[in-house]
Amino acid sequence: MSKAPQLIIDDRAMEPLVISRSAPTERQAPLLPEHIKRAISRHNGANYYRCALQVNTPFQDSFKGFDSRHRRHSAAYQRDYALALAKACKKIGVNVIGLCDHNSVAYVETVRHELGQENIIVFPGFEIASTEGIHLLCLFNPDAEVEDLDHLLTELGLPPKERWTNGAGLAPRQSPLAFPQIVERVQRNREGICIAAHIDRENGLLHECAKTTRVQYFTDPNLLAAQIAGRREDLMEFYRKIVDNELTHYRRQQKVALINGLDVYNLKDLSKPECSTWIKMSSTSVEGLWQAFLDPDSRLRLLSEENPQPHAELVAITWQGNFLDGNAIRFNENLNCLIGGRGTGKSTIIESLRYVLDLAPIGDAARQTQEEILQQVLSENTRLSLLVRSPWPAPRYYLIERSYSQKPVVRDESGAVLHIHPAEILPGVEIFGQHEIAEIAKDCAMQHQLLQRFRDPEKALALETQKRELQRELKANRTELLRTQNEIETLGEKLSRLPAVEEKLKRYQELGIEAKLKEQADLTREEALLKNSREGVLPVKKALEQLRRAVAQNAGRLDTAAWAELPNADLWEKLEEALENFHDKMQACLDETGETINETEAVLLEIAEAWQIRRHDKSGAPSKSGREIKTADGDAFLKLQREYETLAPMQKEAQQLEQQEKELQAQRRQLLQAWEELKWDLFELDQAAAAKISEKLEGQVRARVAKEGNLTPLFDLLQELYSKKSIESLAKKIEEHPIAMADFVQHIRDGKKTLRELYVFTESQAEKLTKLPAEKILELEELDLPTSVYFELNVAEKEQTPKWKPMNALSIGQKATAILLVLFLESETPLVIDQPEDDLDNRFITDIVIPTLRQEKRRRQFIFATHNANLPVLGDAELIVALEASSDSEAPTGAAEIKDDHLGAIDTLSVKWLVEQILEGGKQAFETRRAKYGF
Repeated sequence: MSKAPQLIIDDRAMEPLVISRSAPTERQAPLLPEHIKRAISRHNGANYYRCALQVNTPFQDSFKGFDSRHRRHSAAYQRDYALALAKACKKIGVNVIGLCDHNSVAYVETVRHELGQENIIVFPGFEIASTEGIHLLCLFNPDAEVEDLDHLLTELGLPPKERWTNGAGLAPRQSPLAFPQIVERVQRNREGICIAAHIDRENGLLHECAKTTRVQYFTDPNLLAAQIAGRREDLMEFYRKIVDNELTHYRRQQKVALINGLDVYNLKDLSKPECSTWIKMSSTSVEGLWQAFLDPDSRLRLLSEENPQPHAELVAITWQGNFLDGNAIRFNENLNCLIGGRGTGKSTIIESLRYVLDLAPIGDAARQTQEEILQQVLSENTRLSLLVRSPWPAPRYYLIERSYSQKPVVRDESGAVLHIHPAEILPGVEIFGQHEIAEIAKDCAMQHQLLQRFRDPEKALALETQKRELQRELKANRTELLRTQNEIETLGEKLSRLPAVEEKLKRYQELGIEAKLKEQADLTREEALLKNSREGVLPVKKALEQLRRAVAQNAGRLDTAAWAELPNADLWEKLEEALENFHDKMQACLDETGETINETEAVLLEIAEAWQIRRHDKSGAPSKSGREIKTADGDAFLKLQREYETLAPMQKEAQQLEQQEKELQAQRRQLLQAWEELKWDLFELDQAAAAKISEKLEGQVRARVAKEGNLTPLFDLLQELYSKKSIESLAKKIEEHPIAMADFVQHIRDGKKTLRELYVFTESQAEKLTKLPAEKILELEELDLPTSVYFELNVAEKEQTPKWKPMNALSIGQKATAILLVLFLESETPLVIDQPEDDLDNRFITDIVIPTLRQEKRRRQFIFATHNANLPVLGDAELIVALEASSDSEAPTGAAEIKDDHLGAIDTLSVKWLVEQILEGGKQAFETRRAKYGF
């Protein structure tokens, strides 16, 4: 029998999906729709490439570890070397090399051709020594002509016949040009790029030069990158201080980018960590290297450095129908920026993501905006498809599809429909439309939710589980307590007649009427006895039905298929036998009890029928003494007697209920004690969370918390007692006197005087509180008042003494800045925001938001729609998506278009040009930002 086709996705490169089939049939087809496969094949911006940028060839006599049966340096020999190099690269995952023989480009053409067949990029180039003996790597675009590179060697003072001292490949000559001259010539017009080779070793910049020359050459702004032999922390302390900009004389405006890329003189060396570096590029070109070296914190990672953990991703989205019909985006796993003029679809993309994931906007304005977009540019004929990746507990892909006005449909990798909500596979995804960040700054409950992300997850889960259980127990206790109290009250009302009935019966007894009507009085007592007997069986009968349901629910709870494959299956088999035995015996016991109840009811009915016959026989002719009593007196007595026989047993029932009430009150006191302790434990978690935020955003944002500070649930509960105006007045007075709910409830029970003294309530306010129904008082005891969170933002200029301001003293932009910085932290799920800069102050964007964003994007996916160049340029967006309106559309709502050359990072020249044209400030602002902020 053929198996269903399985989906295999390459996590590293995310090339078009490969579908493998096991015993395929003609009817089987690829599992992903064509439009999703097309989306995945699109460019998704800058990604990490493992780059070995100093690979040598056998042209150099010192090269070892390769042999061929062909004549040395012949075309066949070079091809054998290139094939061996390609194999070594594929084995360890190197996808970019720099070919850097000393003073030679002889092997470039062959190596470039053969490695190109394996999709390995080759930066052609050479290694050269300056007149001071300092070595440099000179790399050029992958399509650079070998003849041009050879001419450049000549320009650098090394014509073909003067490149070697002892013959080709032996003892390379030094260039007559100084180090800065070589750098300036190679990097002219960005045709090539230089890397100072092995700066901490022989022939390296820091190792060879005298101090004055070393300072001059190291601080040359044209020098962008340098190569070190291993980890940064393993450098000699003097060298480490130089590259870390800690020494005044060596300080640079832009730190030198450090890479690993030692000489590969043996193909076995290629696997060593110090021979390659992870470099993030959108375009594998000199421009890609240039931008990476300008922004090493964002784009370079040594193999010895920590690899970010995988995180949840929105992989690709497609639209079918209406405004974005036929368009698709494959997102980058880090920072994505959507740019474009007004009406090009930026907000439509954001709302599409929100709609397909079925997430709700915050606030009325956001809901209205979403509805307008859905109606105008999506509407009935639109279908959205979103491919997502969840890394927990193991990496897996899901396809979420949604048509307008329909529910989302989730499919797994086999194509099967899963009956789950998108939030269950990607919990914690956050999407905010325009100005929604500012809404959080107004909402206390949302700020508390934001704080809870920083709690200890294991402790929080345990305490929240305990909290839900306690709330259930308190509610059940409240329900039972109120029921008991109502029954006591009802019985009390009935029993209040008992003294009067007893007094009247006593007077009848004194008149001798009871003795004369003894026979009828006895029948009345017997009638009450029968009634009480039948009523005594009913509670047991009801309890039996509840027990039957509980036993039925427990049956079959252990799934045989679930434990059959487990290592301790023999124990689970015994467990199953024990549970089956339990169920069988319980069922037999219940059946027997049911039969007993039926038999008892039958006997009681039989007795009642027999009694009725006897009563009828006796009531036919009254006794002589009975005939002497007036009819009215006799009827009145018998009525009283009957009422007494009904009321008298209720005294015992009342006593039982009063005992039950005491037990419920005792149980409640214990539950409330546990409830208070639990709330303290949760508050301590919130305190730790606030401290964590303050630590992570040290000098930027700090947080503090107040226990039970959010009184909204209290006022919601009291609103039926007071007008809106009264509630506001009440709120003000309570807020002026911080309370614990347990104390507040006790103060209500203590009465008006206490309330007026402690809270300065008016007579009317205090009286209404004291007249709260018992049910509301109990609800107040159980009320869960959330922790209040107080964020403060440092509004001082950079490097000045901190100046902290609380949220209520901040501008809208400052409030949004504080919230956004907290949103950036402690999450591995995507964060999507439409034009976050609308709510932010520009100074805070550049000084605070951008540095935080650059740090956090390593471990989280961000998708922003923006018209401000700060985010994509200073944030170094891995993917910039430039949208434009389509001129060919005939649709009434128009259409947007996402072209292939509109996708990439700023090292993609077409995208860089679009950034300069579209975003605020244009080209001048672009260049100014990169220069000013050192990116």
